[in-house]
Amino acid sequence: MYKKLLLAFVSIIAIQTVKAQTEKGSQMLGLSFGVNTSSSDSRYIDYSTNAFSNVHGKQTSFSIAPTYSYFIADKLDLGLSVGYGQSKQDYGSIYNPSNTESNAFNAGIYLRKYFLYENKLGIRTGPMFNYQHGKYTQEYASNQQSNSESITNTYSGGLGLDFVYFPVKRLGLTAALGGITYAHQEVKGTTPGTYNSFDASFANRFIFSINYAFGN
Repeated sequence: MYKKLLLAFVSIIAIQTVKAQTEKGSQMLGLSFGVNTSSSDSRYIDYSTNAFSNVHGKQTSFSIAPTYSYFIADKLDLGLSVGYGQSKQDYGSIYNPSNTESNAFNAGIYLRKYFLYENKLGIRTGPMFNYQHGKYTQEYASNQQSNSESITNTYSGGLGLDFVYFPVKRLGLTAALGGITYAHQEVKGTTPGTYNSFDASFANRFIFSINYAFGN
């Protein structure tokens, strides 16, 4: 009997400790980061000479963003983030190799509802809105084609989905699972224009975050 009472008491304390991290009035500071690498090999034919060429491409990207949120209700937080991202791509054509680089700053706001099993493990989802300002440059190794530079402003909104896990007191780990996003982009520079896009994705990117909960 004593052991059962002790076990029940410890379980109640553990549940309450985790619950306090997502109950109304709690706050959360976080840092999200993402890294991605990919490569491709393609073969092209020059119909004027009937010659084949092999092209190897390699892309690397990373992002980082501090976040802050406040729980306006139990398991419902309102937050904001600011961040920076960079992407590089090398295009190894034997005729005219090139490399591209993009740098972007962004800021966003989000509202997220948590669905947790025993207040420790689950998902969170909700609407998000984001603004991004970036610079895109493309340089060629030869003078067969002119280098280009563009400035982009992107406005996007949609629905996000994250995996959530609270392993210990006040510490949360999350991973982006995907979402639905609509974006409007305005481009100025070498190739100006306006673009609209719709994207639906699931488990195709690696963005993780670590969070510290406080208050209450």
